[in-house]
Amino acid sequence: MFEYRPARTLNESARMIALACIAAVSLSTGFDNAPSLAAPADECDVANSCVIEYAADFFQRYNPVTALDMVRNVPGFKIDDGDGSRGFGGAAGNILIDGERPAVKSETPSDILSRTPVSTVARIDVIRGQAGGLDLRGQSVVVNVILKEGAAAAAAWELSGTVNLDASKARPSGEFSYSDRRGALSYTVGVEAGRLRFYDAGTERLLGSSNELLEVREEIFEDDGFDAEGSLNAALKAGSSVIRLNASLAYYEEDGGEESARFPVAGGAPFFVLQGDGEDEFSAEIGADVERPFGDAVTAKLIGLYRRDDFTETGSLAVGPSVQDAVLSDISRFETLDTETIVRLEIDYSGFQGHLIEVSAEGAVNRLESAFSLLENGADGLAPVDVPGANTEVEEVRGDFSISNSLTLGPAALDAVFAAETSTIEQTGEFEAERSFFFLKPSLTATLSPLPDTQLRLRGLREVGQLDFFDFVSSTDFDDEELALGNPELSPEATWTADATVERRFGEIGVVSVTAFYDWVEDVQDFLPIGEGLEAPGNIGDGRRWGLRTEGAAPLDWMGLKNSRLDFSGELQDSSVTDPVTGEERRFADERRWEGNVAFRQDLTAQRWAWGGDVSFFDEEVFFGLDELDADRRRADLDAFIETTRLGGVRVRLGAENILSEGRVRDRTVFGGARGSAPQLFREARARSFGREVFLSVSGNF
Repeated sequence: MFEYRPARTLNESARMIALACIAAVSLSTGFDNAPSLAAPADECDVANSCVIEYAADFFQRYNPVTALDMVRNVPGFKIDDGDGSRGFGGAAGNILIDGERPAVKSETPSDILSRTPVSTVARIDVIRGQAGGLDLRGQSVVVNVILKEGAAAAAAWELSGTVNLDASKARPSGEFSYSDRRGALSYTVGVEAGRLRFYDAGTERLLGSSNELLEVREEIFEDDGFDAEGSLNAALKAGSSVIRLNASLAYYEEDGGEESARFPVAGGAPFFVLQGDGEDEFSAEIGADVERPFGDAVTAKLIGLYRRDDFTETGSLAVGPSVQDAVLSDISRFETLDTETIVRLEIDYSGFQGHLIEVSAEGAVNRLESAFSLLENGADGLAPVDVPGANTEVEEVRGDFSISNSLTLGPAALDAVFAAETSTIEQTGEFEAERSFFFLKPSLTATLSPLPDTQLRLRGLREVGQLDFFDFVSSTDFDDEELALGNPELSPEATWTADATVERRFGEIGVVSVTAFYDWVEDVQDFLPIGEGLEAPGNIGDGRRWGLRTEGAAPLDWMGLKNSRLDFSGELQDSSVTDPVTGEERRFADERRWEGNVAFRQDLTAQRWAWGGDVSFFDEEVFFGLDELDADRRRADLDAFIETTRLGGVRVRLGAENILSEGRVRDRTVFGGARGSAPQLFREARARSFGREVFLSVSGNF
């Protein structure tokens, strides 16, 4: 019953269009005279970068409950938690806490900030370019959350509920965190739990070789489950040393599936296809670091982390004339154990005036154990199917070394890094392979501030992508009745990036930045034909990517909308790589050519009310398979909210999500052989809605 095709959905190409939010750059001069009640402190000069300080009082108008609420309202800043993959050195995001990067991987800096009560935050600094020798790791803009010394005990809490109006499904959730200090020990503990429910419904049309209608399918997908997590973040000052600890435990499970009622057009009885799906995962992580100065010029930091994820996925497929009479045709079980161990040493030297030199060394071991089984109904009932790569183990041993120097050179602030990594990947079990890699990873960031309100940032670097070990192992997708084969010969992508950013700030919250970028990508990862009509994840050659990004915020007081702001972000890009099936140039798979977001908020401070909303819009994504094209489209998403703190200072927010009732629009064309030369076999055109949702949340501090 199964065809060997990748169980993965990407999208079809669309023409490039300019993002409307980019036009806001040209409007920035119109806001120069916008009123400023309490502009943040701005430490800039023409020979260095800028550190913009936002005092805690700046954020009170936004009714924050946690530090994360504050960071989300930093003008012109978009949170990047890092890619969570290549250890610590290669997965850096743009958030610091007291000038340090938390020793976390499964969690993120945003997770930690979401448990940090607002009363414990002294201020938030926006670091634009290298300043003060902070650990930027190639980021041109970071936020540094400065916590109060000796802050009193505080707690943050939230209770919320969401109802899907189309499915009448409710999702309650709650979270609580508590921060305190006991002498030299400060800590935050947090717990959260919630109901998981997912719903989408719609119609799929099956079309023939000439796009004639063959079948109409009415489909409903529903999932039900829950998740829970507990965490601890602590710091202990022991003399001149600081010891930090981060630990978390998390569990989730979901069960559900899809019911598809199918109605043939040219006669034939209706029938049902039922897909069952279940997942459960238990994850644990512990990370710690010890930082100690040695004299006035040397500081050393030792970091260690261990994480473990146990994941199980089950699936089933049944077909019959009715739901009650459906007969099992396939059953699958996919089990994985994913672990990571990291040790990192950083030594900072500031003995040369105007320089901060950091030397770091990191070692990491990543390991994935995978077991997959498939039973298929035959003449003798359900029987095992031999799937290549069903049981395998993948292990990567990696070493990383870097030396960096942050300095001021004439009118520019520079951050120069020379780094290298070596790794060995070994796969055992049904697939046997071993390969070694060595990469140089230099980077150079230059920041120039010709005027206090204008900055130019130039950056060049080489990044190495982390291989997804799940691409090495085999699994299945009952939705498309396909097996996803693993490939033990995968190599990591390496990307040379050059970008230039122009940023202008105006008034209290006004900021506009535009970035032009160009990427040279080596060993692009995609799906590669492997012979006998099969394909698997692989490297398809070198490619290029280029485009523009913009981010910003603008006050709207000049329009008569007092205490209001508009935040926007967008990206416009294109790419080129040689298609391994057709030999022609095409764009990268699974990447949008454009996307954007515009958000509005107005705070009626005297009345203690606020309201707003945001709209996101997207281009389609495309998957280029050996014998199929799979386009995934989602046009726009509109949300709105209203909130108040009139009820005893507690923040009450009522909102609506997916107001346009958007969902997933999928157009999948399958050919009778190699795409580009074989005729169309059939086409599946699916339109689904995720349903409109209403939520109510109540949150506060004590």
